Amino acid sequence: MSTSLIKIVLLAAVADGEIQDEEKLLLQNYKERYPRLRGVTQKDYDNAQIELFNKVKAGVRIPHLIEDIGMDLSDDEKEIAYALTYEVCASNFHLAPQEEEILNTMKTVWKLKSGVVNSVKLSAKLRYDL
Repeated sequence: MSTSLIKIVLLAAVADGEIQDEEKLLLQNYKERYPRLRGVTQKDYDNAQIELFNKVKAGVRIPHLIEDIGMDLSDDEKEIAYALTYEVCASNFHLAPQEEEILNTMKTVWKLKSGVVNSVKLSAKLRYDL
């Protein structure tokens, strides 16, 4: 799950053209402290970035990338990935339209439960005033 989680978070974080400082800090914190990501080496992280870049450059569409990443995740892990991705995207107190599109695509492609999606959105709204 670790590299799949990194890939989906990176995909959403770069959707608006760059990873903002707040997103970088939160992602670094997750890499260092979050139990599911502690085992991710810098090499794994770099390889995940390169793989995503190459697929996007080759023309692979976002829904297909999300579907492929989801194949490596259980339903529970998809919910975790959605929550962490939403958190990283919201951490700069703004959700760019491109980030929202990826989050909505995750919700649709992975068929996430509406209760989970609504809870994540409410939590972000309360903490980040979105």
